[in-house]
Amino acid sequence: MIGWKKTFISSFLAQVLSMLGFSFALPFLPFFIGELGISKQDDQALWAGIILGATGVTLAIFAPLWGVMADRYGRKKMVIRSMFGGTLVLILMSFSRNIFDLLICRLIQGALTGTVSASIALVASVTPIRRSGFALGMMQAAAFVGVAVGPLVGGLIADAYSYRVAFRIGALIILSGGLMVQFGAIESVQTTEEKQEKMPSLLQLLKASGVFAAILILLSVRFANTIINPSFPLVIADIIHNPERLNSITGMIMAFGGTSGAIAAGLFGYIGDKIGHRKIVILCSFGAAVTATAHAFAQSIAALTVANLFFAMTTSGILPAVNAMIQGSTDQKHIGKAFGLAASISMIGLAIGPLSGGYLAKEINIRAPFIAAGICQLLVTGLAWRSSVSLKRTHI
Repeated sequence: MIGWKKTFISSFLAQVLSMLGFSFALPFLPFFIGELGISKQDDQALWAGIILGATGVTLAIFAPLWGVMADRYGRKKMVIRSMFGGTLVLILMSFSRNIFDLLICRLIQGALTGTVSASIALVASVTPIRRSGFALGMMQAAAFVGVAVGPLVGGLIADAYSYRVAFRIGALIILSGGLMVQFGAIESVQTTEEKQEKMPSLLQLLKASGVFAAILILLSVRFANTIINPSFPLVIADIIHNPERLNSITGMIMAFGGTSGAIAAGLFGYIGDKIGHRKIVILCSFGAAVTATAHAFAQSIAALTVANLFFAMTTSGILPAVNAMIQGSTDQKHIGKAFGLAASISMIGLAIGPLSGGYLAKEINIRAPFIAAGICQLLVTGLAWRSSVSLKRTHI
């Protein structure tokens, strides 16, 4: 088997396991927060926003450091580091005694993990440019597969046992993903001359054709996608009024969305290689604006499931397209630093998105974040429309 294909397959499967492990219990954090003593629904939404956003803060701080280290010491090592770190963090979360223990664990998670950006950097560094859209689309699909299956199985485990058991099983799954990369992925060793070559500054990377626009789009998308996270499980609870099956139903809805996203991510990645990734961003972000807004008006589980299914389908096409733009605008030797910078800036959206969503849910209502997400996705459409992002490589 060709080296890049073996690395891609190992990374794809590891990404599935990583996201599967993380999504075993993390989607149910608003409910777990209730077990930690936060009883009011609006307070749960606010604390969920703080807890979910905390990881984005430390991710934004540490992602550039891990990106530089990836280019210096190897991207494979950074993937293994992030997955072993995720294993440790989920185990620690399972022992949380109060809301502040959970907050500290989430801050540690941002500092130690970042499995998605690390895996994408590894795959991007070995994949031929003509296959980048497909490969990066499939990596996004891998994340959606994990997100689809994780909440479904994790919800059943949480209902049958507890959230803490779900955390521990998720940790073991992430560990297996790290071992898969350890023994399955192949990465060429840098020569002494390559290691000593002067690295471009972060400012030089941002000035590269297409990189700044792509990262700005990524920041906006992360914000729009995460602003709904604190209130989404609470909207489900508000509709069904059945606490005994709450986790199972939440997991089922997320599973449908994750499955549609997994299928669409690979498909949009392939189409993007043919027609251009900028067009994919425009099409998908507009669709995401419509479907995000639809959540706010859903009055039944069926309507909410359909809205979430199409929202996941449209948002899944954006991230691989933007990642392909970044890869196409960056020299392969510096791909780790470029994706580290992209992860850092986009994590600002991951940090303030849940915080904003939790605030809106508390001060207005739990459906207000979906309207805000729709507006933000429309802004992404406009930004992509006006951008001149291309896949012409700029050597820096």
